[in-house]
Amino acid sequence: MSHATATATADESVEFGRLLTGVLLTCHESNVYPSATVVDSASALSSAQHQSPTLARLSTMRGLRGLLAVSGRRAAASGASSSPHSVLFARALQILSQPEPVRLHKLSAPDSGIVELRLERPEARNAIGKEMLKGLRSAMDKVGADPTANVVLVASSVPKVFCAGADLKERRLMGPSEVREFVNTLRATFSSFEALPIPTIAVVEGAAFGGGLELALSCDLRICGESATFSLPETGLAIIPGYVSRMALYF
Repeated sequence: MSHATATATADESVEFGRLLTGVLLTCHESNVYPSATVVDSASALSSAQHQSPTLARLSTMRGLRGLLAVSGRRAAASGASSSPHSVLFARALQILSQPEPVRLHKLSAPDSGIVELRLERPEARNAIGKEMLKGLRSAMDKVGADPTANVVLVASSVPKVFCAGADLKERRLMGPSEVREFVNTLRATFSSFEALPIPTIAVVEGAAFGGGLELALSCDLRICGESATFSLPETGLAIIPGYVSRMALYF
C-alpha cells in the first residue's frame, strides 16, 4: 500500500471514529441507550484504532449496528410509538451503518496496478440507485486520476448476482425530470468506462440484468462464470436499453 493510500485510509478511519464517538456521547448524555452499550462500543473502537484502520472502520460499523439493535429492543419493550426525533435518529444510524455501495481496492505487489471496483449493495442485489451511481462516477474519477492504475476489474461482492440493473423501486419515486437526469447520468457513466485509457474487465458471476448487462458491455472484456446469466427485462416494459447499439456489435 502506498503512503498516500495508507494516509487516506487512516484519515477515513479517524473520521468514522469521530462519527461514532459523537453518536455514542449523544446517546449517553441523553440516556437514549444503556451506558453498557456506549462503553462496549467505545472500547471496541479504541482497541481497533490501535491495530489497523480497517479494523477501526469495521468496529465503527459494528458499533452503529449495535446501537440499532438496542434501539429496536427498547422500542419493542416499551410498546409505545417512537417520537419524531427518535425515528430520525434511528434512520440516521441505519444510513450511516450501511457500507458504501461501490468500493475501490488497489491490489498490492505482485498485482500492483490492478484496481478492483466492487459492487456492494446486497440488500438490493446491486441495483443501481442514486447512491450507487454516485459511487460509480466517483470511482471512475479516482481511477482516471490515478497514474498507477493499469487495469480495472469490475466485480460484485454479492453472491449469485453481478448487478440487477436500475433500482426500479427508487425510480418510481422520481419525477419525470429526475428520471431523465438519472438516465442521462447513467449513460454518461457507462461511457466513462469506455473512455478510460486503461483496460476494464467485468468479472460476471450470477445475474447481470438490464443496466447490469450494460455495465458489463461498457467494459473492454468480460469474464463470465458458469452461473452468469444475462437479460434485458426492461424491454418487457417498453424501455429501450441505453446501449442497444453496442449490443448489436457484441452479439
